[in-house]
Amino acid sequence: MIRLWRAKHNNRLVLTYALASGYVSLAIAEFADDDANHAPALIVSDHVDVVDGNWGAAIKALTAKYARYTKGNPAVLVVLGPSLYQSVQLERPNIPTEEISQALRYNLRDLVTLPPADIVADYYDAPVQLAGQDKINAIVADRKVLESILNELHQVSENIVGIVSEEQAIEQLFTEQTEPAVLAYQHDFEPALLQVYQQGQLQVNRVVRSLEQLSQLSPDEIQLGGAAPLSVEVQRSADYFERQLRQRPIREVIVAVGIKHRQGISQQLEEDLGLTLRWAEYPLWAQELAAGDFSDFPVLGGVLLAQSLRAVKREVA
Repeated sequence: MIRLWRAKHNNRLVLTYALASGYVSLAIAEFADDDANHAPALIVSDHVDVVDGNWGAAIKALTAKYARYTKGNPAVLVVLGPSLYQSVQLERPNIPTEEISQALRYNLRDLVTLPPADIVADYYDAPVQLAGQDKINAIVADRKVLESILNELHQVSENIVGIVSEEQAIEQLFTEQTEPAVLAYQHDFEPALLQVYQQGQLQVNRVVRSLEQLSQLSPDEIQLGGAAPLSVEVQRSADYFERQLRQRPIREVIVAVGIKHRQGISQQLEEDLGLTLRWAEYPLWAQELAAGDFSDFPVLGGVLLAQSLRAVKREVA
């Protein structure tokens, strides 16, 4: 997460922009001032296509459409899709905590495809550590891309509470998942996220770029085994969680893939893995405006994360 703190504001609205390779989504929600844990009132959930990689123009178009909600410096959060960032796990640098984010550009120079001068990085702690390990999960984005996005967002509000990764936003939608489960999430042409949850927390996150065509599979392709690579990646995530991290066995797979032919995917996974399978569900507060294909999961999770950051920010201020 890239923390961009600003002055205290009292606006109860939260605007979340989720960026993917082909479009930008916008969710606008309202929270009660005195109850950060109360479900939001979702007012808007919309998206526009991105042309020639111009995310700023897409943000501008969405903002103009809903300009009446931008008055009074509302809290703004940006969610980056996995096509717009790189996620790397590494040992925690042996330096003071407050210096880690700045030092990451040099620690990561041999692990990512960006030159150090273009790296903007932050991190979150790995929730499960083996004895003797101290790992962090670094999120790396391109400075040039972020600058163009932020230039546009500063026209919307000066109250930008953060820039987060899709893996962090999606986590907010599974805080009630207590038993160990693998989540397979993929939409449009974005890389897939293979995540493991336990006790309402993200335990393992893998960005699998080879599955970016998963939601585009036809019934014939599925019938011919086109979903088999998903089974392989689910099993890899489960094996890592159980064997490497020495955690409880995975019993369930949760699928959130934006595909119309769900039955074929379900049959493939059940036959290959022998695990209980269910499709993800939208939270009650989002169901009326839900896209239905899970493409809006990042922006909806971002709404919840934005409110959490907003609440922390008010406490600090």
